Amino acid sequence: MTHQMSNFGPPPGPPPGAPQGPAHGPGEQPQAPPAPPWAQQTYVPTGPPLATWGRRVGGALIDAALLLPFYLVAGVGGGLSQESGIFVTALGLLVTAAGWLGFIGFAVWNHVLKQGRTGYTIGKGVIGIKLVRKTPPAAGEEATIGVPIAAVRQVLHVLDAFCMIGYLWPLWDNKRQTFADKIVGTVVIVEARPPQV
Repeated sequence: MTHQMSNFGPPPGPPPGAPQGPAHGPGEQPQAPPAPPWAQQTYVPTGPPLATWGRRVGGALIDAALLLPFYLVAGVGGGLSQESGIFVTALGLLVTAAGWLGFIGFAVWNHVLKQGRTGYTIGKGVIGIKLVRKTPPAAGEEATIGVPIAAVRQVLHVLDAFCMIGYLWPLWDNKRQTFADKIVGTVVIVEARPPQV
């Protein structure tokens, strides 16, 4: 007597709801699916971390405070120039000119010459942050941006000052750049100023 198989048994293959794909051997871990494009980080800086917005603001406030004495001198001179008398008026104009020349000269030295050559303004050096090129320098090149680029960057801060949007941009930008940084290709990193010899 021949034994016949029932037509009502379970279908071949894995049961419904079972995970599809190749079986993993003993001790092997299943691989996680790749992250979607919007969840992947688009910029991973090498080397020191990027400076936070708060640290950049701290350095800028120190640099602004260093300009305050020149501004006050210019203000005193402006007040004297409004007084009666040729001598006092002439003295006031001289003091005003000295104050503004000192203001401009110190700002150029600190933000263009010093920062272009070393990456640090006085404020950045105190806070421990440094301005460098976004792309790593080639062999034998300096990471600092140089005086001409520092001068262009300083002029381009006019764009950042428009409604302060550019200065606030590092709060949500993945490279933490202002508009001026994006145009000239710079970033600000966390790097303490080396001790002066």
